[in-house]
Amino acid sequence: QIHGVLDMGDAEEVNVSTPSQARFGVLLQHKYCPWDGTEFRPLVTTCPVCGASRTRSKYSGSNDKVLAQLLKPPWERVLWKKQPYEDNYVDRSFLESLVTNANFYTYDAWQITKDSIVVTQHLAGTAIFLAFTYMTNYQKLNLSYMLALDVFLAVGGACSVFLVWIYSSWQLTGKLGKRTPPLQFLLRVFSDFTCEGLGQSLVVYMRSGLLFIFALSTLSPILRTLTQTISDDTLAAGSLLFLTVNLFCHDYRWVNGRGNQFEGSVSLNAAMFVSVMLASRASSNMHVALLMCSAVEVFALAPRVYRTVKLMSETAHVVLSTLLILLCFLVLSSIRKIFGQIFGFIAFFITCICPLTFLYIQRYKNKINGPWDEAVPTRPNDKMGGGLTQ
Repeated sequence: QIHGVLDMGDAEEVNVSTPSQARFGVLLQHKYCPWDGTEFRPLVTTCPVCGASRTRSKYSGSNDKVLAQLLKPPWERVLWKKQPYEDNYVDRSFLESLVTNANFYTYDAWQITKDSIVVTQHLAGTAIFLAFTYMTNYQKLNLSYMLALDVFLAVGGACSVFLVWIYSSWQLTGKLGKRTPPLQFLLRVFSDFTCEGLGQSLVVYMRSGLLFIFALSTLSPILRTLTQTISDDTLAAGSLLFLTVNLFCHDYRWVNGRGNQFEGSVSLNAAMFVSVMLASRASSNMHVALLMCSAVEVFALAPRVYRTVKLMSETAHVVLSTLLILLCFLVLSSIRKIFGQIFGFIAFFITCICPLTFLYIQRYKNKINGPWDEAVPTRPNDKMGGGLTQ
């Protein structure tokens, strides 16, 4: 039996029991596991971490580079210690801190569907406005229908907000354990309105309404001739372009109640510019006033009604959206059935197909975080940063 010692800092005494082993190489007993760096205890023949054998590999005695690589001490993540590794060495422990989808949020299918309704809602309002504009401009529809639309939108929006407020208040009293019958609750609500307060509210609303009507009647002749020299092709292309801007830049997040400030000014300006261009094809000043009134109601006031209803009751928001979509479908079908069918398909695609597609692709999301990310120092009491990022 031949005995020898490898003085390389990482190997214990080497025992070679046969001449064949002495000819082809030496059988090493490592002090550290060559795969994970675990230090072997005395009389231990396998690594407790990876299960590798302590004396399982044969290495040629003449290959000093292989022996030196295997007998290196384990790498440590320190800067003060000189180690026999290159500066760009990547250890196996580098991926131990790997975190996959650390901030992954599981979405609910029904909640996403309810949030996507606001897109269909805005699309339906835009389609109704365009349909009535087309019918009054080119199909010689009586202006009384446009007036009825304006009155219906104004009264319907006010009644929706009022009814939802009553319903949410009644639900709140039930949660507090003081629920009363609906009729009795309505009587109590109406009894709380004083004649003085109701009169002041009516005066304020009447004053605002009269100022709005006066402004429309004054500006109608100007708006009618402002873009009259523009050709029909240019007007159609510009209207389509700016309506696309309106649909894509609308602040749907604010309508869903996820923001405190409306940030859809670009969308609103684009919609009002389209209404001004379409007003040049109106038949009279009264037609221009009714057209601009409906534009203000659809693009400026309706989103605030949608937001108020959604914040008070999501069920009422779904019901209101369904009624608006059905109204749009009937109006478009009265022009041509294909228009109603196209709108129905688009509404179904936005409200049902898009949320399901979003949920399906979430399973393939794979965001990794680890020690390679930039460190963001924070202080818990930092008033400037607020300690919100880590």
